[in-house]
Amino acid sequence: MEIMGSDIKMVVTDILSRSEELSKTNYYHEILVKAPDIVACKTRMLKFFENYQLVRYSGIHINESIPASAPEFSSRLVKAVDKNRKILHDLIKELQKEDVNTLDDLEGLPQGYKSKMLHVITHFVDGFFGIDTYFYNLEEYSHWVSDKQQKSIESASSAYWLLAVEAKS
Repeated sequence: MEIMGSDIKMVVTDILSRSEELSKTNYYHEILVKAPDIVACKTRMLKFFENYQLVRYSGIHINESIPASAPEFSSRLVKAVDKNRKILHDLIKELQKEDVNTLDDLEGLPQGYKSKMLHVITHFVDGFFGIDTYFYNLEEYSHWVSDKQQKSIESASSAYWLLAVEAKS
């Protein structure tokens, strides 16, 4: 498998698309990966996508690789996590606009748009990667970075990379 500077072709099925996402063909993600070098990081990230069952892309292109030792890494990581928090916040607000405000409201929730929003929200909370994910921590299988992980990044910055990827459906 050629990794450096080329697109990777994969067979894909996407089960998480929301209505407004159906016409979208490109998705952008930033992936935190730990490996001994950049080639191993890219390989590890691509294997994740090849083996992941919930989202499949026809191709993935790595636009940028930022080592944790780079000056911009920390601020880029914070911005990526914050973007996930905004996506989650917006999804919750959207669900609230549909009059789903309490756990009791879930009992009568019909299948469809509202349940799909709830489904995507729970993916953010439980760590499942989806097309709505902007940042993904491949080390913790999470949309966030734990304090423990942050300390690990700080103590072993040469082993961590943030990969900016563009994926095609």
